[in-house]
Amino acid sequence: MILVIGHALAKPDTLQAMLAISVEHVLRSRAEPGCISHEVTTDVQEPLRLTFVERWSDMAALQAHFRVDASRAFGKALAGMADGMPSIHVYQSDEIDLSAGRAKA
Repeated sequence: MILVIGHALAKPDTLQAMLAISVEHVLRSRAEPGCISHEVTTDVQEPLRLTFVERWSDMAALQAHFRVDASRAFGKALAGMADGMPSIHVYQSDEIDLSAGRAKA
């Protein structure tokens, strides 16, 4: 599984617009092949900070997501409204079954 964690800091006057385009992006992304989950939240201690958490079945699905015109447009629009440059981190991960103490295949 591929895990993506991203952050963007809004300005007070761009928060609502950033939330609106982020929700639209999340809902569209959830319908893409290979998307396991896609979420955006605001930080309870830093309300202008948006956090994106995405789970993709494999790297090919994520790369296809990055090639979607709407995804590129979203990234550009988000960066244009953000206070500083948004960050994105991509990880290869396996879910751990805590009840059994071992990784799921």
